Amino acid sequence: MENLAELISTISRIKSSNNFKYYIDFIRFPFYRNLEINSTINFEFPLTVFIGQNGCGKSSCLHALYGAPRNHTPYSFWFDTSVDPIEYYDDNKKRHSFWYSYKHTDGSVKEVIKARIRRNNDPNYWETSRPLVWAGMQSRGRQDRDEPLDKKVIYIDFRAELSAFDKFFYFGNIKGASSRTKQEFIRRKSVQLKQLLTGSKQYYYTRAGRLNKDLRVLSTEELRWISFILGKKYLSGKFIEHKLFRNDGYTVIFKTSHAEYSEAFAGSGEVAVVRLVLRILEAETYSLILLDEPEVSLHPGAQSRLKFFLLEQIKLKKHQIILTSHSASIVQDLPKEAIKVFHQNPGTGRFLIKENLTPEEAFYHIEFTLDSRKNIIVEDVLAEQIIKSVLSTIGEEIESLFNIKFNPGGENVLKKEFITVYCRDDNSKNFIFFDGDQRPVNPHHNWKEFPTTDLTVSYLKDKIKTQTGEDIKFSVDSLGNSGNQEQQLELLKKYLDYYLSHVFYLPRNIPEEIIWDDDLANVTAQSILKPETFNQYSSEILAERNYKNKFSILSKYVSGENSSGNILGLQKQFIQKWLNKENQDFQEIKNAILQIRNT
Repeated sequence: MENLAELISTISRIKSSNNFKYYIDFIRFPFYRNLEINSTINFEFPLTVFIGQNGCGKSSCLHALYGAPRNHTPYSFWFDTSVDPIEYYDDNKKRHSFWYSYKHTDGSVKEVIKARIRRNNDPNYWETSRPLVWAGMQSRGRQDRDEPLDKKVIYIDFRAELSAFDKFFYFGNIKGASSRTKQEFIRRKSVQLKQLLTGSKQYYYTRAGRLNKDLRVLSTEELRWISFILGKKYLSGKFIEHKLFRNDGYTVIFKTSHAEYSEAFAGSGEVAVVRLVLRILEAETYSLILLDEPEVSLHPGAQSRLKFFLLEQIKLKKHQIILTSHSASIVQDLPKEAIKVFHQNPGTGRFLIKENLTPEEAFYHIEFTLDSRKNIIVEDVLAEQIIKSVLSTIGEEIESLFNIKFNPGGENVLKKEFITVYCRDDNSKNFIFFDGDQRPVNPHHNWKEFPTTDLTVSYLKDKIKTQTGEDIKFSVDSLGNSGNQEQQLELLKKYLDYYLSHVFYLPRNIPEEIIWDDDLANVTAQSILKPETFNQYSSEILAERNYKNKFSILSKYVSGENSSGNILGLQKQFIQKWLNKENQDFQEIKNAILQIRNT
């Protein structure tokens, strides 16, 4: 069995080879419920997860997708009532509508719009409409419209997935029955249910018709996947749909090495997984499968294995699966193309959809606390402020992935003490930005490119010194000379590996040089100083070549003192103007941060 990364890679290759037929490439919402006008969702990866806080439109979009293919409509889930009337038009006389694109088997691209149109005084009717150019569709003849996608649709809302027992016990009633209590009613009907499960009786009937469907014995494959997802070995199982408990429902009998029991004693997660596995395994190839919160009642491990099961079925049967979720376990390790984050626009109250966010960035919107952010360590306070400021311009999701810290010990301590510890962790979340004056003349060494004969302790130490300017020493175990040398060699390689992937440099020589701006300095000084004092300042600032000293001089003149607090306050003003320029230095720092984000 492939691991998750290999499975995702395999699916991506299949998708890029155009082997997914009847596949919805994107859906757009010119005006639909409470979504932001003209919101678009692209489906670059065959498993798509809608994630976000409650009430942000995730299920609404799932309902639209259910209504997209032929003979389906969102009316199944969303309709007008006296208590909850639906506005027929928006302020610009747009009807509720959505349109989507798919590639026909003949290679042509089809665009289909479905709109909520009043018919026979019923405002809940949905039908395909002529293409709307204003909504972004291709222009064509007035009567020329593409046919909806002809595709099998499976929709499961896991909040409503209850067994026959649970439906009756929690929501049923015994009105008109001879039983005095629900428990008595269940006990009486269970006699009939047992006969169906053992096969001694095939069907039960009433005047209204047959009460049950055929008994289904779970296959080896079905049991294998149920066992895999739930992390529990099931030896056998039976499944039957029936109305013995007054409502449509189903009963499952499980057998493990320890017991045999029905859904009355099973967890709701067990029953839901059986239903899910059966419906997906029996689904036609190229089905559209829509799952509303499939993680309900499942622990995190089962949620992760459920994700693997869905991906495996996508690989085997080329399904397109779209689900809503609040689960970090389901989103974790998925490609960013699979993740769509729903959140509210505070200005309009409508719901926005963000795409191409990493799982960690998506967690920000569901207020999931990351176990470990990535740390960026710098040499001084100003470098810390510069990187924090650049992060703030990239977006709050990416900003939430990082802690920025400065080490007052300077670059020598970072090189000799910090990196010698950090490099021992192959998956270190600690990254370092040195000032630009620490940048070596040549690129960082990659020891894998050295001749094998040169891979000695003395050779690697020499290479590290030319790169860092420091003699790096490691404490190793006392294992005799050969063991000591072997450990030293391994740690020196790790040190070089760390530098190659985790060490970056700020532009210019020092942070002050990055943000210094002559025009801003002159305007600041001129607005405060008398002409004769300003002339004195100008002479002094022009003669100074060190940018750290320039800030000290400016602070001394405009605030009367050059304490570290006053200088930093002044530097923050310069940072803001520098940010607005978004010059080459800004882009270099931003690109390095994005590289770390993807590491």
